[in-house]
Amino acid sequence: MPLAQTAPLPPFSVHDLPSRTTPSPLSAVQSGHVWGVVPKAWRARPLPGDGVSQEGFEASPRLSRFEHGDGAVQGIEAFWVDVAKERIPSNYYYLAARNEAISALTTGKSCRLASRQILVDHPPDFTGQTFSASDYVATANGTCDAGKRTTQWAYLVAAPGYGPVRDVGIPTSGLYVVIAIVSGHGENATRLLRTMFEGMRFGDTTVSQIMHVAGRLE
Repeated sequence: MPLAQTAPLPPFSVHDLPSRTTPSPLSAVQSGHVWGVVPKAWRARPLPGDGVSQEGFEASPRLSRFEHGDGAVQGIEAFWVDVAKERIPSNYYYLAARNEAISALTTGKSCRLASRQILVDHPPDFTGQTFSASDYVATANGTCDAGKRTTQWAYLVAAPGYGPVRDVGIPTSGLYVVIAIVSGHGENATRLLRTMFEGMRFGDTTVSQIMHVAGRLE
């Protein structure tokens, strides 16, 4: 769905939301074209560009620990990469998505993979002899042991390439990444994880919608 061009989006904002479906108060976080909800007690900040045309945010009650990426601290990170600002072939984003999917959450000794779905995987033809959509979409969830605590997590990584996922979300996105982690295993923790993860939006498209479109392709 095309993005509205009437006014520029705010670079970064946080505001409280009324919550009727979760026991904890929630805040809405927006960083450009990325929008999501997090517990009100969490701190949120935009992700630095680091020389790459990425846009997104991270939020956690302990941001410095969350950045370690070991799954021990609850938090969320979501971003996309703008291909219109980078002169990089689409094949790169396919490879980046494949590499991103093999993270500490799936390979770390303290973490366990519960399920993983590769919804789309069309490798690029590096010889250039045949056409390939060069798209890749994968999602997974699992748990990590953090001392006396246990966390549960979910992630999505998607490289739209030239496939149908290109028709949703942000038209110029080469890569989407979402990683969400919450503490505990109870019903409330699971509900919070689902709310944050599936409700994360890129433009007008949620993670749930990206997975739905990708799931219809194979």
